[in-house]
Order: sequence, then structure tokens, then C-alpha cells
Amino acid sequence: MKRLEAKFEPVIKNISNEANHLARLYNKKLLDMPDPWKIEDIKPILVFYKKNFQSLEADLNSNAKEFASNLLQKGYLDSNRLVLITHGFHNNFDTDWLHQYKDLILNASAINKYDHTVAILGWGNGSDILVFRYRQAASNVIPVGNWLGAFTKAIYDLQPKLSIYGIGHSLGAHVMGIAGRTSKVFTRITGLDPAGPCFEKVPNSPTLYKGDAQFVDVIHTDGYDSKLDPMEWFFPVNHYGSLIPIGTFDFYPNYGYHQPGAGTFTVAGSHLRSLELFAWSISNPGKFMTSIVLGETPDFDQPVEKTRDGGFTVEMGYHADVSHLPPSNASTLFYIKTNAHIPWV
Repeated sequence: MKRLEAKFEPVIKNISNEANHLARLYNKKLLDMPDPWKIEDIKPILVFYKKNFQSLEADLNSNAKEFASNLLQKGYLDSNRLVLITHGFHNNFDTDWLHQYKDLILNASAINKYDHTVAILGWGNGSDILVFRYRQAASNVIPVGNWLGAFTKAIYDLQPKLSIYGIGHSLGAHVMGIAGRTSKVFTRITGLDPAGPCFEKVPNSPTLYKGDAQFVDVIHTDGYDSKLDPMEWFFPVNHYGSLIPIGTFDFYPNYGYHQPGAGTFTVAGSHLRSLELFAWSISNPGKFMTSIVLGETPDFDQPVEKTRDGGFTVEMGYHADVSHLPPSNASTLFYIKTNAHIPWV
């Protein structure tokens, strides 16, 4: 999978660190969300794929129950698992990694027990907007998640044996959370560095949470960092993800921030690393194994770099759901060290 970093030429050098830069912005409430746009203005699409089948597209004009019935009649719901994938800010249906994931997952049946149907959710009219309108995109996860939840519920009602699995990056993680929360039919949701700004430390925010599916696994790669890389000076925050645990399992590669190889003069390099790690995990089961847990619980602006042996082994990535749940009193905040490039471990 090709690297997903957006690289820029150096503009300035030797910018001093500002550890309290982000905290001041939160205190000023610059990241409060406006009202969401109407779903009729966002116009999401949901395109279904299955190996050796033609794709089928649903949109706002599609009746959820009728479309679900069509999926069933044409064999799309004969699979063991329906995998829903969606993007975050400044992405749309045509974003490359969505289709790379789709192809990887459709081919993954050779290495696991599932026959897959994959659906890509595109909501670019509500997310692929100007950078300074991030807050609006964050708010737009609400109607998109509600729409996806209603569609998913209609599918589940026709095929209740179907395992429904949602994968979302950044804002897309919260879309999946809302869909799971409203439909109550998701078996699993994976949050790939769920967006932090507008969600963490915000009361009643529509954040992904562990109750949104039977199993919620989260990979944190771009949490708060007291060090500002030069390009980050021009953005209102110095991180795009969050350190705050929100899943059944929370994974913190390299302590959950400042990923190796995703350094100076990149925009969101660490935030995109979650996509690279997860993509690699699909075709490499058993590689991201760990029994190491964080020694304490990280907070919004407090990374934890103390670790200990947790006493049991789990897997990070696509195959995380084959792991056994730990005892109720055990830590589920897992640490794993990765390389700066493929092979990640």
C-alpha cells in the first residue's frame, strides 16, 4: 500500500514548542461544533461490493427496506460478514485508501473464516470541504451516522445472521459509532485514530464509544503531543486523533502519538499511520500481537509512556476480534512498538 502522507516543502524552520497551544484553544471554545447540515445537502452514497458481483449503489433516493430486499435477492447478503468502510475529513468516496481496503478485505476470505460483502460510504459533500470548516464537517457526522444506521438496520432485519462490521477513519470513526448506537446491530466497529478535535473533552459529543457495538477496537496514532512540528504551527491543533480510551480494546502504537517516520513537514502523517497499520494487518494476521499494556490511563494532554505486562496476548488490526476478552479487572490499553515503514513489526 502506498504511503498516504501529504508532504510539503519546508516553509519555516526552528519553530519553538508551545505545549499549551491546544489547551488555550479549547479554553476559548474555538472547536465548538455548529449545527449539522441536512442530510439532503450532504447526499451520502453507499456502494456495495462482492467478489464476482457487480457493484450496487444506494443514495438518498433509495428506500432502505426495498434496497435491502434487492441486496438479499441478488445474493449480497449471503455472506457471513458485511464490512462498512468510511472516510473522515477532506476525503470523499473516491479517496484511494477506501478502495484499497475494499480490495484487501474481499481477498481476505482466503485467510479467515468469513465470506465478505463490503460497502463504502461516501459523504464528501459534508466532509471534503475547506480546512477552516472542519467544525462543520465534525458536526455533519451526526446526520450521516443516523442515515447509515437506518440503512444498516433495514439490512439486518432481513438477514439477522449477518455480522455487521464498521471501519471508520478520523471523523468516519464517529460516523460508525453513531450508526452503531442508533441501529444497535453492529457486531464490531474499528476506529482508526478517531478524530479528537471537537470530540475529546467536549460534554455530550457524538464520539465513538465502546457501547456502540459488541466489540469496539480503536487504534490511536496521533494524540496530543507537547512538541509542535513546523507545519503544525499553521493549524489550530497539534493533533488530529486522541489519546482518550473509548473502546473495548484501545491500542497505542508507539504510545499513541508522534509515529516514527511520520515527522517534520508532513500534515497529519501520524493521523494517517493508523490507515497504513490496519491495511497491513489485513493480509498479515498474527503480526501485531502484544501483551504489553500502558501503566496508567492517558488523558487528553497526558500521554503515558510507562508499560507493563498485561498477562494475556491480543492482536491489533483487522483480526483483533479473534482475541479472547480479558478478565473484567484487566487493562485493555495496549502498547505495541512499530517500525517507521513496512514491515511494521
